[in-house]
Amino acid sequence: MQTLQPYSGKLTKFYRQPKVYLSLPSKGRWYKEGSIQEDVENLPVFGMTAMDEIMFKTPDALFSSESTVSVIKSCIPAITDPWQIPQTDIDTILIGIRIATYGENMDMTITCGGCKAEYDMGYNLLPLLEYFSQLQFHDTCVVPPLTFKLRPLNYKQQTDMKIDAYKMQKSIVETSRLDDSEQNMKALDSFYKELGKIQASNLKYQIESISADEDTVTNQQEILDWLQNSEKMFYDGLRKHIDAQREAWQPPKQKVKCESCGHEQDITVDLDQSNFFEPS
Repeated sequence: MQTLQPYSGKLTKFYRQPKVYLSLPSKGRWYKEGSIQEDVENLPVFGMTAMDEIMFKTPDALFSSESTVSVIKSCIPAITDPWQIPQTDIDTILIGIRIATYGENMDMTITCGGCKAEYDMGYNLLPLLEYFSQLQFHDTCVVPPLTFKLRPLNYKQQTDMKIDAYKMQKSIVETSRLDDSEQNMKALDSFYKELGKIQASNLKYQIESISADEDTVTNQQEILDWLQNSEKMFYDGLRKHIDAQREAWQPPKQKVKCESCGHEQDITVDLDQSNFFEPS
């Protein structure tokens, strides 16, 4: 039996090499077993190929996040299932790919909030990696007498939420076009019921367990049933904690000064894939 040897052509020495090594903020927590095949504190990142760039210019694939998943597989092959990436890691990963492809500096066009003039500035992305690496995900929320053990949404769940929100927005627009007021009221009633189900389901994915006294519940269906039948104070306390976590994991603001009028304002880097992956 003939043993197949790894391909070793004359051009292999010109293949992509890792340009960046990432330390994931999650330290590999919340990934399914086998989703990462390298050291989570020293993850090799390759620059994008020409095909990867094309993927980020395909609107349908971008909206469904298929393009992002494809590019992550290409640039960080050690992550075998990018859909499992938790919220805590996705920005770090995208920044790492951007740096590996175009370098650490990114050009930005700023519109002055004072004189409305536009000016360009360079934004160094390396401090962003350092910023995210020091953040902590606070996975415990207490709303007496209940204690919640939480987890961040993964990339698949985030994408589903985005698609659900888009569908709901379309539903609102279509409902507003109805001439019949009775039909309009029925449609709105159906809309709000569906919205409640979606919100409860999204919260369910972020709860690993609920504890009270000496009992701990981890069953997802039981947790969903509780969310749909709980007191408002529990929902509000839980929502407040989750919203605070999401806000804490946003890119930090940076103060800039207009070259024309001297007006100072805060800006944040836009990590939207549709324009973040444009060469500077």
